[in-house]
Amino acid sequence: MRKPRLFAAVGALVGGALFIYTLRLAGLAEVTAQIRQIGVGFVVVLLLSGVRLAARSQAWRLCTSNPERFSFKDAFRAFIIGDALGNVTPLGPLASETTKALLGRSHLAAPDAVSSVILENVFYSISVAVMMTIGTLAFVFGYKPPEDAVIATAIVLMAAIVGSVGVWWLLRTEPTFLGRVLPYEPVRQAEKQILRFASAHRERVGRILVLEFAFHAAAVAEIYLLLSWLGSGTDRRLLVSLILETVERLITIVFKFVPLRVGVDQAGSGLAARAIEIGAGTGVAIATIRTARNLCWAATGLVLLAMTSDAAPR
Repeated sequence: MRKPRLFAAVGALVGGALFIYTLRLAGLAEVTAQIRQIGVGFVVVLLLSGVRLAARSQAWRLCTSNPERFSFKDAFRAFIIGDALGNVTPLGPLASETTKALLGRSHLAAPDAVSSVILENVFYSISVAVMMTIGTLAFVFGYKPPEDAVIATAIVLMAAIVGSVGVWWLLRTEPTFLGRVLPYEPVRQAEKQILRFASAHRERVGRILVLEFAFHAAAVAEIYLLLSWLGSGTDRRLLVSLILETVERLITIVFKFVPLRVGVDQAGSGLAARAIEIGAGTGVAIATIRTARNLCWAATGLVLLAMTSDAAPR
């Protein structure tokens, strides 16, 4: 446990330093004033983020072999707890997805609990790839970025397309890899369930993807409202919202090991906001509000985890 704790401490220190530097660069007074403008709008931000968590929780349920055995309430609770541990520890997805699988085992067979978590992440990855493609194209065609930025966005675009095509190919062709490398029956069962899901439950695939895209739609709506409340002065709020959410997804993927991505979110959003000419202060303010929102849900998840531990038989 020493290495993860050291990793967390270093990540927190670097993130904190980056947060302070970014605030000073963007202008502390400006950022603080913009955050105050939100007021009760923060409640709306919390509700929209709750919709996002609920969408992915329902998608997870639909990825199980028997959703009737796994209620939405149980899935939502497990998802919040897993998300909290993924956000406050440097283990990121390893902590969040493992926790969800372990909590899911209270209602599902072990192979089903594991395969459903992996499957939901597969569909989520497809939606992320599509979202990043849309955001990248919005940046390239909506603005006139320099050559270096065009090259970087082209790389992101190609990675997103290749990744989504590769995942879809795996679901359609059903090749077996893990069962050969790890010749254990639970591993084989979980792999079979994952690869055969698309053909065995065709009627669910569309519903799952709609829920995954609803996750991103709510995030874009959140930024759109924040831009409106902050008085960004741009008449292309939807385009800007798409770009900022794409940047947020990319930061989340790359810097998940930084607890709550404090500092990293602010720096990335500030740079992106400056590039699309809405002001670094606006980008930093939006990122800070979203960090506060993440902190609220992380606290909720940790409380639920404590309640789960207390309720567990001894």
